[in-house]
Amino acid sequence: MRFSIFFFTSKDDSAERERYRLVIDAARLADECGFHAVWTPERHFHSFGGIFPNPSVLSAALASVTQRIQLRAGSVVLPLHHPVRVAEEWSVVDNLSRGRVGLAFAAGYSPTDFVLAPTAYANRNQLMDEHVDIVRRLWRGESVTFADGTSEPVAVRLHPPPLQPELPVWITCGGSSVDKFAATGALGANVMTALFVQTVADLRQRIAAYRHARAEAGHLAESGQVTLMLHTYLDESVDAARAMVQKPFTDYLRSSVEVWAKGFKRLEDVPAERREDMLAFAFERYFRTSSLFGTVESVAPFVEQLARAGVDEVACLIDFGLEREVVLSSLNRVARLRERWGQSS
Repeated sequence: MRFSIFFFTSKDDSAERERYRLVIDAARLADECGFHAVWTPERHFHSFGGIFPNPSVLSAALASVTQRIQLRAGSVVLPLHHPVRVAEEWSVVDNLSRGRVGLAFAAGYSPTDFVLAPTAYANRNQLMDEHVDIVRRLWRGESVTFADGTSEPVAVRLHPPPLQPELPVWITCGGSSVDKFAATGALGANVMTALFVQTVADLRQRIAAYRHARAEAGHLAESGQVTLMLHTYLDESVDAARAMVQKPFTDYLRSSVEVWAKGFKRLEDVPAERREDMLAFAFERYFRTSSLFGTVESVAPFVEQLARAGVDEVACLIDFGLEREVVLSSLNRVARLRERWGQSS
């Protein structure tokens, strides 16, 4: 089991002068402690995650303050961008980091995000598949033909060339069916997933389908990596962890309700009393079954359960509203949890 850190903050305080201090400090600490990767998302036009509009820019900054940790996007919303531009930007980061880049790709779900590419929304899933192929081919050094400014075909190659000969690729399968996991396996890509709308039992079945599809497509079944994002905070006691996370994490859920409250159009449409019941229920679900909230000892059996289900990497989402010093203190405890698996970076 590998352990990484993951960012997807809901905090966007316009008066804050050091928005990225936690990201920088946590990445440095994770690098020193031997964590495997740091994941930064792509989000647009909303306070929930809105300080992360371009993971390549942030990863370029992280390349200059880290030495070993992998620098990954979780995820690039590929239909929003020209695939050549994506390959170029991340090739620069691969060079700056001496070959530490990995990319998760997503099709996107918010129509608002597609002000960046309004004609791409309707066929975003097809575009993502096509663009993943183009990015991978460019990364390998192949030329790809596009129309230039005069509508003439021109073959382009990637400059600068990346250091890694093959781009490590993940496909985001957050609340997907077995079919999405299987399609990712057939593609020969890795999986990025979460427990938003699936149980560990569901995940076990989907990972099995993923491994089977890899083998059927001629890829090594066990070589693909399954990364699971989990909200994470560890303290010295379970009660202390609950007291620390309950309010900020409930606020976090409130701000992200359009992601998790499936079946309701908007939280504002729900009566106030019912709204708080929903949030309380969601908090309990996450705390008990879908997060790493507690102590090193209390969460270790859950990590073991995930390993038996086929998860290869836990990506610890750490920035859901806690103060920087509290997050870094928890990260030191996660490092102790990581050591139980004897995992080096």
